[in-house]
Amino acid sequence: MQDNILEIHNLVTSFASDGRKDRAIAVNGVDIAIPKGSTVGLVGESGCGKSVTSLSAMGLLPDNGRVESGEAIFCGRDLLKLPDRELRKIRGNRISMIFQEPMTSLNPVIPVGKQVSEALRLHGGMDKETAKRKSIEILERVGVPEARRRYDNYPHQLSGGLRQRVMIGMAMALKPDLLIADEPTTALDVSIEAQILRLMRTLQRESGMSILMITHNLGVVAEICDEVYVMYAGEVVEHADVYALFRDCAHPYTRGLIASLPRMTPKGQRLYTIRGTVPNLRAMPAGCRFAPRCERACKRCWEEKPLLQDIGNGHLCRCHAPVGTNGNGGEGNG
Repeated sequence: MQDNILEIHNLVTSFASDGRKDRAIAVNGVDIAIPKGSTVGLVGESGCGKSVTSLSAMGLLPDNGRVESGEAIFCGRDLLKLPDRELRKIRGNRISMIFQEPMTSLNPVIPVGKQVSEALRLHGGMDKETAKRKSIEILERVGVPEARRRYDNYPHQLSGGLRQRVMIGMAMALKPDLLIADEPTTALDVSIEAQILRLMRTLQRESGMSILMITHNLGVVAEICDEVYVMYAGEVVEHADVYALFRDCAHPYTRGLIASLPRMTPKGQRLYTIRGTVPNLRAMPAGCRFAPRCERACKRCWEEKPLLQDIGNGHLCRCHAPVGTNGNGGEGNG
């Protein structure tokens, strides 16, 4: 059995809203395992529960969010049962997180270098001068040009790519065992995205850390991930290693995501889109949650909830009739 740095078991997270007594389930029975030293992708449309899954494990849910049940086992300890004081010792030290938009994650009235220093002083116990010297070294390491001068720059004085490098430097400052990267390349152009991904791979090789890459960008998944979990409407619908997923994806939703990737097509030909929208959290279908949007759905799909099952070689799929391998499709409807 492979040694995992983090195992999430049967995670259920809900939110209260608009003064209603009932709570909307945003994450419904999610299971995820992150092997040591590997990069695991968590993909799906906006609102599918990717970020909520990671925030639940880290104890960073907003006031109206609540973990109803489940476990998040990190190095033998359940993060969901730790007191806040113990959890704070792990966050930043052993688990670090890169948030989606660095402009809103960085404090706009504090120079970026001082924000990196603050992390080192708070979690690393360094004095002021040592933390500053180490911060400049970190900024240089993540490719920030003229790091000594940039140390005193405010976030608005840096480009999006440089701000993201600062966030990565801050997250990597204390060499964590696990890095959770939540859409780290969103809003960056493709050349800067490639640089950020190369930087993350280099830092991973040097430190041996594990990475949970949360994204909707399948190009990023193909570039950096070893295995992938696909989420839809709060549930994992498919899990496989990255090669199997792109070669033989079995769930209609995953096939739709891959088919939606932009390609060089003849002039006038429309790009593929998955019809419909993600169902309301308070009005989920009785059967398969993807049934209203699935081109292969049958009566059973509307009435019976599919289980996440092994369809061969550890490839998991939540579908009554998974699509056949190599894109051939199955005979049944799913």
